[in-house]
Amino acid sequence: MNRLFYLGMLFACGLSSCSPETPIAETEYSAKIVGDWQGTVGDMKETISFDADGKFVSEVRRQGFISNTLGQGITGTIRGTWALNGKSITLNVVSAENDRVLNKSTTSTIEKFRPNELLVKSVGGGTSAFLRML
Repeated sequence: MNRLFYLGMLFACGLSSCSPETPIAETEYSAKIVGDWQGTVGDMKETISFDADGKFVSEVRRQGFISNTLGQGITGTIRGTWALNGKSITLNVVSAENDRVLNKSTTSTIEKFRPNELLVKSVGGGTSAFLRML
């Protein structure tokens, strides 16, 4: 009877909807990171869009991935390029409303990557969590 119950639950839930999301393989990072993400650092939000052509656009508020790694308190729209090397993601800023981050770059380590979740750790040790925006 227990087997029938669990088998029924498996089909009722669907094979993927009841199981946790499978981690993204490192070889797929470049393709799977493309899209819009919203991050949280403390109580603040940041949105970042990674394009397939290696460009990104970020709307930064008081604290966020870029603000936390390149300059505390930087806000506004930041544009640039991104590149992945294994679990390291490098952002190069080519356009920014604040000159303090213009033409700077930062590299962070991807600690966790699932289809709808991205966790990165900056060189300064801060961790930022991002969720895919649907």
